[in-house]
Amino acid sequence: MAYLIRVGFFKPGEQIPSVRSLSTSARINYTTVTKAYKNLEQNDLIVSIRGRGMYVQKGIAPHQEGADTAIDIALEDCIKQYRAVGMTFEDIRARINHITEQLETETRSAAEEKMEYYDA
Repeated sequence: MAYLIRVGFFKPGEQIPSVRSLSTSARINYTTVTKAYKNLEQNDLIVSIRGRGMYVQKGIAPHQEGADTAIDIALEDCIKQYRAVGMTFEDIRARINHITEQLETETRSAAEEKMEYYDA
């Protein structure tokens, strides 16, 4: 949650999921979520409004490097999913290289088509 707040996924003043809903949806122990929320509150990332819920503290500016970090986390998740279906790191590396090369070729082709259009 701290990461999501810091990268701007949850905006200042926005309500965050309740302890109960987060513990249920993420399948995390209720007590663990409660402790995490208390920690967020102690670090001035969220504020609890009695009877209304928890909100992201106003005045928190998202970190600029957050987008790269979020993408890295998504890539790590993809790698973990490949591993879960039995791929080796070498297989995964080859697959990522193949996909990267394919995207590079498609991008280059699109740029060449665009140039041909302007030349005509």
